[in-house]
Amino acid sequence: MRLETDRLSVIPLTLQQFSFFLECKSGLEGSLGLLPSGVPLDLHTDEAMRGLYAECERHEGSVWYTYWLIISKEYNTSIGGLCFMSEPTEGVVEVGYGIDAAFQNHGYMTEALGTVITWALTEGAVCITAQTEKDNPASHAVLRKSGFCVSREDEDSLWWVYRYIR
Repeated sequence: MRLETDRLSVIPLTLQQFSFFLECKSGLEGSLGLLPSGVPLDLHTDEAMRGLYAECERHEGSVWYTYWLIISKEYNTSIGGLCFMSEPTEGVVEVGYGIDAAFQNHGYMTEALGTVITWALTEGAVCITAQTEKDNPASHAVLRKSGFCVSREDEDSLWWVYRYIR
């Protein structure tokens, strides 16, 4: 499966690709015919993705539990990724995302998130949630532009919600 926008391809990694991504990101990029991004996963993201990979294994490679690679068509390289935290439960699913620093502030994340939201809504989701740190205005902007609004907050975090209204 591959989701397409004018500037991006967004692909959910297979279980084998996800494993390869965690062990050798540049190797996976090469196997997909991409130029290496040269951007390694930071320690926090690597740890989170290894936990997600374990869930992906448990759920036999379900796209709801994998890493979705965001690819720039113009540069033929991976520029970030997204993931869902589970399958929708009663129509609700949480999304997480990140974009490489060199590609921030160009609308790529909003574009990728929009196409993945559209896909999720066709697959049974009716409410998509996200959590951000309060001091991350760039992520707040992505979510606002994508139709999310703040549903609650605490000292450190904001929780966002996107509801599909038929």
